[in-house]
Amino acid sequence: MGRQLLLNSKSETKGLCVVYVMSRDQRVQDNHALNTAQKTAIKQGLPVVVVFNLLEKSGFRTREHYDFMLNGLKQVSGTLQRLNIQFMLSADLPGKTLTELIEQLQPSELVFDFSPLNGPRTLQKQMASRLPCKVSVVDTHNIIPTWDLSDKEEYAAHTIRRKIHKQLDSWLTQHEAALPHPHSSNLNNLGITFEQADKHLIKLTKNGSSINFDSGEQAAKAELASFIDKRLPSYATLKNTPTADGQSNLSPYLHFGQISAQRVALEVMQQINTPPLLLRQPRLASFDGKPTLEDSVNVFLEELTVRKELADNYCFYNQNYTSLEGAKDWAKESLQKHSEDDRQHLYSQDEWRAAKTHDAAWNAAQLEMKQTGKMHGYMRMYWAKKLLEWSASPEEAIQTAVFLNDHYSLDGGDPNGYTGIMWSIAGVHDRPWFEREIYGKIRYMNRSGLQRRFDVGAYINRWSS
Repeated sequence: MGRQLLLNSKSETKGLCVVYVMSRDQRVQDNHALNTAQKTAIKQGLPVVVVFNLLEKSGFRTREHYDFMLNGLKQVSGTLQRLNIQFMLSADLPGKTLTELIEQLQPSELVFDFSPLNGPRTLQKQMASRLPCKVSVVDTHNIIPTWDLSDKEEYAAHTIRRKIHKQLDSWLTQHEAALPHPHSSNLNNLGITFEQADKHLIKLTKNGSSINFDSGEQAAKAELASFIDKRLPSYATLKNTPTADGQSNLSPYLHFGQISAQRVALEVMQQINTPPLLLRQPRLASFDGKPTLEDSVNVFLEELTVRKELADNYCFYNQNYTSLEGAKDWAKESLQKHSEDDRQHLYSQDEWRAAKTHDAAWNAAQLEMKQTGKMHGYMRMYWAKKLLEWSASPEEAIQTAVFLNDHYSLDGGDPNGYTGIMWSIAGVHDRPWFEREIYGKIRYMNRSGLQRRFDVGAYINRWSS
């Protein structure tokens, strides 16, 4: 199938333009979906119109997240204008909805970028059924297209890692550049302006948190350069240390598609002369002495390829990715068996939100997310597992985790986040462990485990002071 997947069997029709509905991949360069639309338009002698549909209700997202997104989209609009490509915003307003806008544009072909989540896929299927033109979706978010990588829900990282290793070389190639488009659009801008978008979203409540990230393609590229220069050499040893600045800090940019995973992988791999090792899961215990740059590159690529594509695979093939129904039978049975176990602590959603638990480490993790728009990856696991331990049920724990993550984290509403929550609380992509109260056979984490890994007191003082 390749990167492009047809959503209907309608033949090519005459139209006024080729439309690319930008959603998950909010960038101009390194964008296979935009490249596909542009090639089709050149072949047909038509202009390209890029449309972004602004959803007023997108899970539990807040105004800060929309502001970050709109700031990036303003840069996208300016870059497209310089390439002679028109950009339009649609919104849930009379005469301005996505369906109405597309019908007025009369495209000969419609191209979507890919998301494995239920909402975008439902919208795409509806549009493919309703419109008279050819409709397709292009996976420009993953290095290997989700449907080409696997035709089923993978059991765990080790099952998908082998498939990635076999296919990576054929997919990890340089992108084609987006070029000045030879056919100008004389179509009126039927969408809304950015000023109207700001007014449309004014009713959204800010959560009061700060976001420590600049937005847009250039900011994403600058963060990648900073990571490669300053943090990549020590990534293997520091990525799981919450008191160290050892992570890539690329997750917000990857989530909003302001940089492509393919570009990140190519830039990182240029730092070493040997091919990446994805045949095994890199483990610190396997390093002989001090980890090398090659070790750090391999550990990072494990996150960027195996873990990231495993998350998309899970959400694509399992529609219950935010529900206990999305877990394996062993996990559901084990959690059900311990559903009546006594919980030493129980907290309301307001207490969770305000970081008012008895555990200073959990509170610090929640405050880090509220204050920066991001939580350290290692603490996310502890944070989610304690939600299981101190909630009335696993179902409630999952719901609380989804709400808090999507509401406060800049990279919320993402397959990575949903899969991480389900791994922590429902054992997805994990194996049964020793049985214990409340957790059943779900992997356990505790405060002493944190203390063996890093200075928990320093972490608490940083975010709780």
